[in-house]
Amino acid sequence: MQQFDPNIPGLIEGDITTVVVIDPAGTFPPFEVGNHVLNRNDSFKIKVAWKITGLLRPLWLSALGGRWNVQVFAESIGGGPELLLASDNTVAADPAVSDYAVELTVPPNTLDEGNPGSQTSGIYKLVVSVFLDSTLGAPGFDMTGFNEGPIIQVENPV
Repeated sequence: MQQFDPNIPGLIEGDITTVVVIDPAGTFPPFEVGNHVLNRNDSFKIKVAWKITGLLRPLWLSALGGRWNVQVFAESIGGGPELLLASDNTVAADPAVSDYAVELTVPPNTLDEGNPGSQTSGIYKLVVSVFLDSTLGAPGFDMTGFNEGPIIQVENPV
């Protein structure tokens, strides 16, 4: 499920267009392969892309300025932790740009693997947020988008 606020069709809209989990073991230059079963001992990357459109986009983004705060959270399905996996705030909100992207790296051993018969499933739903903070005051000009999914499984291959 994907949501973006504000969402005023034709005037100002947003869309998280890409959330892809890249397993370093699945890289075949020049291609990178998305994967949903990951080795807990290896880092992995999450590519996030979003788009801002509409007649008010240049005005809205120039008024806000600042940087996008991109965060990826993992929510365990069944037993296990729920935590912030990675974040990035290096992407500037540029009124001349409508397409944005960032690649986040999740360190090794961040998520627990599943163990049959235990309370830890090793299965996680990823939730991505992109947020642009407004300091303009009421009525509130923040921009935020959410994307729910994909689901991954963390496994120790040994």
